[in-house]
Amino acid sequence: MSEYIINLLNKAGLTDAEGKVYLALLKNGSCSGYEASKLAGVPRSKIYNILENLTTKGFVLFTEGDSGNRYAPVPIKEVSVRIQHETEENLKELDKELEGYEAKTDLDYIWHIREYNNVFAKCREIIRKTKKELLVQIWEEDLEQIREELTELEGRGGRLGLVYFSENDRTLPFKKYCRHGMLKDKKEEMGGRFVTLVSDDTEVVFGQIVEEHTAEVIWTKSKPMIAMAAECVRHDFYFYKSAGIFKEEMQKELGSDFSGVRHIFEEE
Repeated sequence: MSEYIINLLNKAGLTDAEGKVYLALLKNGSCSGYEASKLAGVPRSKIYNILENLTTKGFVLFTEGDSGNRYAPVPIKEVSVRIQHETEENLKELDKELEGYEAKTDLDYIWHIREYNNVFAKCREIIRKTKKELLVQIWEEDLEQIREELTELEGRGGRLGLVYFSENDRTLPFKKYCRHGMLKDKKEEMGGRFVTLVSDDTEVVFGQIVEEHTAEVIWTKSKPMIAMAAECVRHDFYFYKSAGIFKEEMQKELGSDFSGVRHIFEEE
């Protein structure tokens, strides 16, 4: 049984045991409580409470019979539509009720944001609010998370400077970008991928992406942090602009991927 599917069902409001029983019903069709217990591998002493919870949550139907109840799963598409509708209605009500509660975050502090989806949700929000200029460093694996927002930013006249880390030489649909090589060295130094995003020289997101679903960044309006992050992005542009002009000479001295530029203590 897929742990990943169980995790998704957790996010939909089911416990591990409830998720196992629901999956067992999806795979095997209607069952008695006893049969569901065996198929899902959950204790018989808990199965009827679990089935009752699944029924209350709208994942399971039941019918009464002479020999006891039988239980059947509600198709996941039907469950999905219901949850989406309930979530949208709940969020509308929250917007209405909490309209007067303004979130005041002192961004002179450095705030931490964890988990991959949360990190890029914040990045997308910042891009949508960007008025004039956005500087970005991002790895190819993560670019799709913000591609739509970057395209929309350029479409409304915003300036985008994008440094993307990739071994792929593909063309990107943006006006100002450069491809950064030396991925192996960068990963070893940073312990994984990373993302930098500087918006209008007023706020910055910077941090590490250890793996696809694990990440932690800082978010701040601290002027020194903004200046430092913006200069890192601009520095990459300076280097690769120079490399484009003096490519042969630089490759001769530094190697085909310019990796020799990183050996600052080589002559010591």
